[in-house]
Amino acid sequence: MIEGHHLVEEALTSGAFLDQIYATEEQSTFYPSDLTTVISHDVAQFLTETEHSQDVFAVIHLTKTPLHVDQLSRAVLLLDGIQDPGNLGTLVRTADAFGYGDILLGNGTVDLYNDKVLRSMQGSHFHVGVHAVDLLTAIPQLQRVGYQVAATLLDESAADLRAYNLRVKGKWAIVLGNEGNGVSKAVADLCDVKLFIPMTGDAESLNVAIAGAIAMYQFPPTDKDINETEMEKG
Repeated sequence: MIEGHHLVEEALTSGAFLDQIYATEEQSTFYPSDLTTVISHDVAQFLTETEHSQDVFAVIHLTKTPLHVDQLSRAVLLLDGIQDPGNLGTLVRTADAFGYGDILLGNGTVDLYNDKVLRSMQGSHFHVGVHAVDLLTAIPQLQRVGYQVAATLLDESAADLRAYNLRVKGKWAIVLGNEGNGVSKAVADLCDVKLFIPMTGDAESLNVAIAGAIAMYQFPPTDKDINETEMEKG
């Protein structure tokens, strides 16, 4: 279930399969009558997960499709055990903003449909492909179809991401790890390269959503940024 005018509009625009819309009488006029059931303000307040109801809700039919790695976007985000709902929602929204068309959620990652995640995503999950996977299986599959996979972590063997050309193969994936423990060793060992974000201040580390934003911004999946010279340079 999603709540709020913005999320319901995003669902309608994206063609999501809506089972039903529930809205107060004042809000119901904005939505298709054949999909909308009018509810009272008391029911809306009962349904809401926030202090004040937004007076419109939608129930969406979820479908599961098998993962085909050869059909994913050229830039993919992999999440290894992200547990904070706000971080997951922000990362999905940021991936959407920077053109990362697919996100793979590894084992231990918080439920995509957690209410706090839904609010943080602001409808971006309607624009990108989000797949629950076992990263230990998915990473070798990605590599077999030409992806270069990078783990982001603080490690003596890691390279400065500013000086590394992750896009050399034309397809790449960035792995972000758990808030407390980072990318697991088993996942990191499968990756082609380890990258770190240099910091000049005194903080020991970055919030994972901030780190993800920096990494995705550094490697944008736009055609104009991937030319023959860069592909040859490596």
